Amino acid sequence: MKKIFENSYAELYDISEEIPHTIFGYWKGLWMLEDTEAMRALRFPFDYIKEHDIKVMITDYRYLDIVPIETDEWLQREWFPTVVKNGLLAEIVIDSATSVFGKLSVDVMYENVNQATGLYTPIVGSLEQAKELARKFIEDLKKRQQ
Repeated sequence: MKKIFENSYAELYDISEEIPHTIFGYWKGLWMLEDTEAMRALRFPFDYIKEHDIKVMITDYRYLDIVPIETDEWLQREWFPTVVKNGLLAEIVIDSATSVFGKLSVDVMYENVNQATGLYTPIVGSLEQAKELARKFIEDLKKRQQ
């Protein structure tokens, strides 16, 4: 697991040595659009996904506080379409938000993503389940490409 980004809003790792084409990240805090560090964290995956042929992101929201409405709108309008355009096919979400507001934010954030972008967004209960699903997704993707 190679750390590729860290600030107070995200800690991201390339785990492609363990699961090809996969990154893993903890997302943290309160994501305000006017907070340059929050936006730096949110924009980091854009180029990384494209440059490193990332197909799957495993996401852990254990440390997420809340996603304000304006930020959620930006995610729906910009973030999800951009990561999909850059090659991401799946974001496997670990259902680990510890606060009620964090859990609600995650539920709202993913409510319509699959229909709007085609991004596969299953929610699982643990990192182990997420890794197993990511491995299977990548294996199935390779079979379809042959």
